[in-house]
Amino acid sequence: MKIKNVVLSCALLAVCLFPQGCALLLVGAAAAGGAVGAVSYYGNELQTIQEITLDKAWTAAQATANALQFKTEADRSRKDGIKGILYCRNADSQPVLIRVIRQSDKLTEVRIRVGTFDTASNRHAAQTVFEKMRSRM
Repeated sequence: MKIKNVVLSCALLAVCLFPQGCALLLVGAAAAGGAVGAVSYYGNELQTIQEITLDKAWTAAQATANALQFKTEADRSRKDGIKGILYCRNADSQPVLIRVIRQSDKLTEVRIRVGTFDTASNRHAAQTVFEKMRSRM
């Protein structure tokens, strides 16, 4: 049991240090049973893998944007069978970007970015968006 915890801890550390491989590492760790639902930040972006289909994650993203009264940029937002990108603006006219990326039939990566810079308030706002979205998944 201790070895599994060490391996999962190393995988999560690697995710934080090497963002190019984060999706592969998170999916690999998810298969080991540990990383699904874990939230991490890279730069100004909240990242997590959820046990949900892409379509349900997309519906939750749209419902969250509506519930938080974000102005959705419909001409830029799009979804296909692999990923969805939802462009919005909050009340302060800051950009809010919600991306859902299919990892497998039942695993979807969720990325949320609020604002342009990595600040505590932008991270808090991204966490708030994710909590609202998670309640709809």
